Amino acid sequence: MNYDDEVEALLAQPYIDPLTDYINQHNDDEDRAEPLRQISAARKIRCQEIADKYATRPLTQESLNRYQAGYNYSCPKQVEAFALRLANVKPSEKIADSDTESPSLPEKTVLDEAIVSNVNKQQLNDCYLLTTISNFREAKTACLLPANRGDVRSQLNMAIIHKALANYSQSLTWAKKVEPESPRARYLIGELYASGLGVKQDAQMAFHWFEKAAEDDYADAQYMTAWSYETGIGVEQNIDKALFWYQRAALNNNTPAKHSLGALMVQQNKNPSSFIKGQNWLIEAVRAGYAESALMMGQIFQGNSSIEDKAKAVAWFEIAQQQGSAEAAELAQKLRNGINPDTLNSARQQIHRTLEGQE
Repeated sequence: MNYDDEVEALLAQPYIDPLTDYINQHNDDEDRAEPLRQISAARKIRCQEIADKYATRPLTQESLNRYQAGYNYSCPKQVEAFALRLANVKPSEKIADSDTESPSLPEKTVLDEAIVSNVNKQQLNDCYLLTTISNFREAKTACLLPANRGDVRSQLNMAIIHKALANYSQSLTWAKKVEPESPRARYLIGELYASGLGVKQDAQMAFHWFEKAAEDDYADAQYMTAWSYETGIGVEQNIDKALFWYQRAALNNNTPAKHSLGALMVQQNKNPSSFIKGQNWLIEAVRAGYAESALMMGQIFQGNSSIEDKAKAVAWFEIAQQQGSAEAAELAQKLRNGINPDTLNSARQQIHRTLEGQE
């Protein structure tokens, strides 16, 4: 049997996933040995072209998330190679993500001559580095002297270290010592009150500290302030204020806030413009690797009646599955069998273009 026409049609379209679908569908068909060889060779070339494109992109988690969302299905080896390159980058050489991570707000660091003269500079550097890499037991020793000498960052590190080591009362003591200088310390105090760690659990007090840190533009605290307003825990429920603080946090590149803002806007569905903006925030979170957002995008399209939207639902569920959602894998499997492969491939391509920022 001559398969030239179907091979020609596959090679004429520019996308990779249809090639993978063809290989998966006919992999055991001995009659298609030659077409499979041609399609496999073409897929290899296209995956390499994508790998070459990503070789010029910033070596960041954001780039990896987009690579995984768009090409993990057809080019897993190339995506894995990029992930390994990222994993092997030294911390000092890593590039900060522009879209996915909350900016690390600089803490005011007191390093006047009196402090430096009484602190070994290497010990100070060790304090910062060991805390950054979560080597908390050694960091505790390295940070103690500079913290006692008045270095604000070392004092904050002591609060973080003691919390990690479950010494909650000491964590609270250090955090309160440094909170006038540090929104991160205020946020940590809020966490301790919210969970009842080292203090009596107190949702109102937790909200107080979250809000104080949020007002100083600390993204995680802005997210928790929004969450408190949405749930009514620690403060009277106020959805408008929740939306306000979720947006502040989202604009500060807090990924959970992007998801929560998008989800809340979609659920409210006040008008078509708000609904679309909500979806756009969910898509931003998907780009950052947030599986819950991809799952919700799938559920949005799953509720529509058209086959084309059902296909989009499957494509979103597949992305959520790649990002670790077991629920999405089950949903995709249930929907996939009733959808024409061409319709499904078209939906996958459209969503990949969306995640790549081409639509």
